[in-house]
Amino acid sequence: MANQNSVLNETFNRYGFPLTAHQAAQYQQYRDELLRWNRHFNLTAITDKVEITHKHFLDSLSVLEHITLKSGDTVIDIGTGAGFPGLVLKIYVPDIRLTLVEASKKKGSFLRFLSAKLNLHQKADVEVLTERAENCVQNPNHTGAYDWVFTRYVATLRDSAVYCMPFLKPTGKWVAYKSRKEIIDREINESATKLNALGGGVETVFTTPKLNRSYVVIHRVNA
Repeated sequence: MANQNSVLNETFNRYGFPLTAHQAAQYQQYRDELLRWNRHFNLTAITDKVEITHKHFLDSLSVLEHITLKSGDTVIDIGTGAGFPGLVLKIYVPDIRLTLVEASKKKGSFLRFLSAKLNLHQKADVEVLTERAENCVQNPNHTGAYDWVFTRYVATLRDSAVYCMPFLKPTGKWVAYKSRKEIIDREINESATKLNALGGGVETVFTTPKLNRSYVVIHRVNA
């Protein structure tokens, strides 16, 4: 295990994300439990350990090259699946307050198990909601409650806006993980009217070429 943690640490360090020994152990355990659960439930199509590190862990963390999560920030990850990017970010920035939204009850069970296994819930600052975001956003406890909204799924900006924008505090930001630039440009154009109607607009687009990843940052206009 120590050798595996060392390899993991070297990989993260190469991409600019140095780990403590505790974090390396947490990511290793995350990867092991993901693969163990995946033998019974469909959590991820990626089953190679190296690919999990790059395509799930490092991809999730790569946004931190462009934004800063501060201690106490409220974060909601919509459609998190097996915890990407939310739980990966929580391990790296443990003082954020995290809400994970995932409609699948099986994936929700995995997220609760893993949060407990990794002691990420010890300050009651990880919440798992097994419901659709469209329903979650109707809850006044969540509306306007978050500094950051993250999405890392295939839905378009236009389709996601109606349930992502209402989660934001007046100064909050929604970060949508995206890939191909021609798709991003089209999505931004197609979402402009919907975002404007919801009081939002695209602030900027960041890219991390080495992981073939881009992020569209959306904020409240005139907040």
